[in-house]
Amino acid sequence: MSESTSRFWPFDARVSIVSTIALLVVLLLLVVVLRVTIDWPSEESENILLIGVLLLSLLPVLLAVVDVLIERGGVIEYKGVKIDFSQVPRVGISGITVPVNIGVRGEPVNDSSTTQILDALKQATACDVVIIDLEEGRAWWETRLLVLLAGAERLKRPDKIVFIGTDAGKEHRFQGWAYAGDLLRHLVHAHPQYLRSLQTARAAARQWELVEPINPANPANPGAAPIQPPWLQGALATQHPWMAFDGATGLANVLLAEQLLATDLGEKLEREPRTISLVRLSELFRPVLNTESIDQSWASDRQISTFLDGEAPYVAITQNGSYATLVARLSILNALVKTLVARKEAK
Repeated sequence: MSESTSRFWPFDARVSIVSTIALLVVLLLLVVVLRVTIDWPSEESENILLIGVLLLSLLPVLLAVVDVLIERGGVIEYKGVKIDFSQVPRVGISGITVPVNIGVRGEPVNDSSTTQILDALKQATACDVVIIDLEEGRAWWETRLLVLLAGAERLKRPDKIVFIGTDAGKEHRFQGWAYAGDLLRHLVHAHPQYLRSLQTARAAARQWELVEPINPANPANPGAAPIQPPWLQGALATQHPWMAFDGATGLANVLLAEQLLATDLGEKLEREPRTISLVRLSELFRPVLNTESIDQSWASDRQISTFLDGEAPYVAITQNGSYATLVARLSILNALVKTLVARKEAK
């Protein structure tokens, strides 16, 4: 079912206003003709008729308003089972949008720009859901997505990644969602260097985990880092000792593995980066990408049937194709059960 056929007034605001004016003019002319030809309406009923003409002429605008209310979330009912999709954003998880290329757009990463990557990773790992906007297919590099997924898989947050992009000229169109761990397992096999860099970075970071911070802290130099121990092995572990500890606190950098990974990928691969288009997204992650969605502009029977036909634990809620939120299927099932129980108690 197309979007236009599920609306009461499938036209834009300009057409609504023009239609209202045209309808008002036609109805007034009709009243004038009737008054001249058959002397109707009488003077007593003329005011009532004119009020009715005014209300009738406003019908296109009123229908357009009803459509807007429905699109913004309303109560739908199908065969006696009711779900209030206007409440979905309250129980769903919208997530945060990660800065394009995790903070370093369109240039190979270097030592200084890894701090921008750290800031983006800290925001992402504080959420359960993050949104990746691929835009028109040149915004994100595979190497940067690898860094984000590596941190998410290791720290177990964010758990779910939502992909949106510009599709057919329309921005923020929902493309699918998947678990971060599943995405990482597929992405590391997309290039021979990905898994090698990932294992190298994690091995280097584990060595630094054995180094104690300065204790007690030095009040004169709170960000002082310990001296690099002589037993550290490997180029990646020994070339960037300043990354190992937080410059503000002197404590261990919890995202060291990802910072080292970004550095290694930047040196080895980002002179000729691979971008992620919508087609490439499907090529990389088709087996694990959940593309099912329920759009709030659909007819109620289509919303219900789409929900009942799906099996994924979460379902994306969209508004005219644009991503709105990710909601647990269990939450919607609870709403269905509550409705059924309420109906039974009411009998």
